[in-house]
Amino acid sequence: MLQFFLLTTVCTALVLPATSAELVLANYRGVTLGDSVQVVVTRLQMTPSDVKVLYERPTLVQEITWRPNRFRGTSVETDPLAAMVLTFNLGRLARIVAVYDRERTQGLTNADLLEAFSAIYGLSMLPATSIGTMATDPETIGSWSDPDTLMLLSRERAPSRIGLTITSIAADLAMQKAIVDGGLLDVSEAPAKDVARRALESTALAARDEKIRQDNKAAFKP
Repeated sequence: MLQFFLLTTVCTALVLPATSAELVLANYRGVTLGDSVQVVVTRLQMTPSDVKVLYERPTLVQEITWRPNRFRGTSVETDPLAAMVLTFNLGRLARIVAVYDRERTQGLTNADLLEAFSAIYGLSMLPATSIGTMATDPETIGSWSDPDTLMLLSRERAPSRIGLTITSIAADLAMQKAIVDGGLLDVSEAPAKDVARRALESTALAARDEKIRQDNKAAFKP
């Protein structure tokens, strides 16, 4: 559900120049790009078991999915944030993807969203792009950046969903390269792993059959 935000971020980071405006983009909801896994876990009041390992090589890539507590006492929070996915490379926060609740963003136009974000981060560097012909094509609504950080505001229309992606440009590109390299390693090692797996399965089956034979032999009476 979040893939389009991630792909758009990586592609746009390669072509957008950094703005000279001193924008505080790296911080969102109390966490900051570059924070360690432990710092984020503590700040979001989560546990180490909430940290998911996505890739172990060539570098460690981890992920946390956090959802705001919508109930406090007898009232329901009106926070439009539905979920926040935080991705770490080598133990440091490299990417933040925020997905907003559909009901709490229903009816909001691109102009409405840009007005809200521009009030905090300044004018968008990138005007809203036209939606593609396919129902699954995302739309980039706005973009903000500083020399180290890129922020993209996006809309998915099938189903309708608003997302915000914040990346450490260098760390995110390094993470993407590591993921690709890890995939290539998996592909190259797959045949050998398959042979080893089949050998283990064959050994286990042989041991099972031998145990059955021995048990039956001991109990057999003509």
